[in-house]
Amino acid sequence: MKLHHLGIDVVDLDKSTDYIQSIYQARFLFEITFGEETIRFFQLNEFVLELIYNPAKEQLSCHIAWQVDSIDHILNHISSEDEKKIEGPYQFENGWTSIFFEVDEELYVEWVEESLSK
Repeated sequence: MKLHHLGIDVVDLDKSTDYIQSIYQARFLFEITFGEETIRFFQLNEFVLELIYNPAKEQLSCHIAWQVDSIDHILNHISSEDEKKIEGPYQFENGWTSIFFEVDEELYVEWVEESLSK
């Protein structure tokens, strides 16, 4: 497992984008829409940052995402009690498959499997 990215909720996506691009020279990678969320990914040297904007969300949260070889392997090793806290798996157009584990209302862990056919 290796660090894939960190994701944070933001109140103003454009203002946050301007900030990380001007202060940290972050390179825009891509944007996706997932439900009501608009999500932007940025490269900061070896680090990937995800900014998440959801106009309906009242409480902001963050997550750490780990890259794994197999989402199925993770799912097979989750306890039945922890299974209730899992969201996904979700498949994205860029070839990623993700699952989320809710630690609490403000913190999530994500596991990402990248398709080899990218």
